[in-house]
Amino acid sequence: MQKDIAELLETIVSDLTAAFDVTTPPMPVEIMLQRPKVGMWKEVNLSELSTAFINVKHRYSPRMSIARLLARHICRSEWGVTRELAPLVDNSAAIHAFARAMLMPRAMLEALNDSNPTLLALSTRFEVPEEDVRLRLIDLGYPVNS
Repeated sequence: MQKDIAELLETIVSDLTAAFDVTTPPMPVEIMLQRPKVGMWKEVNLSELSTAFINVKHRYSPRMSIARLLARHICRSEWGVTRELAPLVDNSAAIHAFARAMLMPRAMLEALNDSNPTLLALSTRFEVPEEDVRLRLIDLGYPVNS
């Protein structure tokens, strides 16, 4: 991923954690989608959505699907447009990276007491499939442990 996009996503995720007052994982992506802060984006009623878009390969796969939906929703919103996120809507790799970043904010990863956590431990802590944990660590340039 391009460095400027990666930096933009990190800034946006930092803004989101501050706006929703989240300091520890897991990130409340369902709440963020359903009950956004005033002026952010239009709320989405998850019960009205088709479940066809939800991936169920892993126990946390539905959260990744919701995070990707939220990422697209944010990018299309006026809030996202003013933050230059609109061009990312059609960039699948960027949407996936945005979803991973939202579920595993850099600040929360850096705050972990375990200096060498396993993918499984991070998966459980952040409620993210192990493969997405691995990809997020790669996105950040961290060493990947199994």
